Amino acid sequence: MFEHIQQADVMTHMPFLTFAPAPAGEEARNGHAQRVLFYCRSGAEDVDASNQSRRWKLWIAAENDEPRRLETSLSEELAECSPAAWHDNAGWHVTFIAGGAPDNPLYHLYRMDGPALDRLSKPVAVHPTRAGFIRVDRLVYASVENLIHVRQPSGDFDIELPGAFIYRMSYRADEPDKLLISGQWQTEDDVFTLEYDVATGEQYLLECDGLPAYKCTILGAQVLYAHRIGDHFENRQIATARELSRHATTAAVRYLPGQVQPISTQPTGDCGCRGASASGTTPAAHGNSASTSAGVPAAPDGAPVPDSTEPGDTSSHAGANPVPVTRASCVECLEKHLGAAYVLLTETRNGYAHRLRAIGHLHEAEDESQEFPTLHAAIRDARKAYQTGGTMPDWETLAQGVESVRRGGL
Repeated sequence: MFEHIQQADVMTHMPFLTFAPAPAGEEARNGHAQRVLFYCRSGAEDVDASNQSRRWKLWIAAENDEPRRLETSLSEELAECSPAAWHDNAGWHVTFIAGGAPDNPLYHLYRMDGPALDRLSKPVAVHPTRAGFIRVDRLVYASVENLIHVRQPSGDFDIELPGAFIYRMSYRADEPDKLLISGQWQTEDDVFTLEYDVATGEQYLLECDGLPAYKCTILGAQVLYAHRIGDHFENRQIATARELSRHATTAAVRYLPGQVQPISTQPTGDCGCRGASASGTTPAAHGNSASTSAGVPAAPDGAPVPDSTEPGDTSSHAGANPVPVTRASCVECLEKHLGAAYVLLTETRNGYAHRLRAIGHLHEAEDESQEFPTLHAAIRDARKAYQTGGTMPDWETLAQGVESVRRGGL
């Protein structure tokens, strides 16, 4: 439908599809006249020969019109990207990210408003960020490291995506509660787009034609995504997906504002778990349920709140999780660390100096089990007993705990 925007030597990126209002006197299709595509464009003249980086500018294209530049009045040295827009009785509201000038490289989320797309106000910088958008009264912005901030009248919250670099924040224009989070896993080369429903907590990794739906846009049955066509990471052109696949995941974790900081989050590793918990469980901040799967009480909007128990108090292993969950748990990862500790401690009995390494692996297993309070407490007790008194862990009991978690226990 938007094939007319493509040219051989022109890269296109970061599509955002929405509906334009019906012109006066024209009967709208499904209540709207036509679809409008906001996107980024970079020609051969926009490539920096020294490092092959590109300078992107905002463009728009209607279904039946020639594409044209969306003027922002910002410096030509700035990159403009990640557009989003909505229309109401007051007219058009457009947000985008811009920055990267040699003398001022800081990126900001900008906003422009006006009665028509060719009569928009000058852009106003809203917040320093490389990824974000505004829609009506919802402000969303991200830290590159993996933390997303959602600010809205119904309640603020943060979303952590452990082990991810976040490159774009967007949403579905026809279902604005569904965020589209695009980025790259820190320990791998793989890119991704995660669809996260802020109303239900449901989340899916998206694929277009068997490939990650990188920086995609969805409007009804139409899906466009940024398809890589060259050796350089940003050599991409917008492609129409023939097939969209959704894969349920538990990669993202929801928190109250300020409950977790980007510096305290950790990658989930390259084991493929993406923060997935044991079969039948979900991460400790999923959806709008009254409590999380780990037993952590949840706020009304689904964000977990810490238990009043001191984090170091493991005197009771029942009830609410006494440990704040700061990373998604992975059964395979904790089992790997327990296995490594077992081997090292067995060799320690034979005279090898592996004590510190074994304690480190027990601590990592402890960290990887935060969502499973009973197993977490058992591993912690085993580590402390060995670290302070030399008592060997009860491996059989720990193995049974791992197996219980695999079956859906906590």
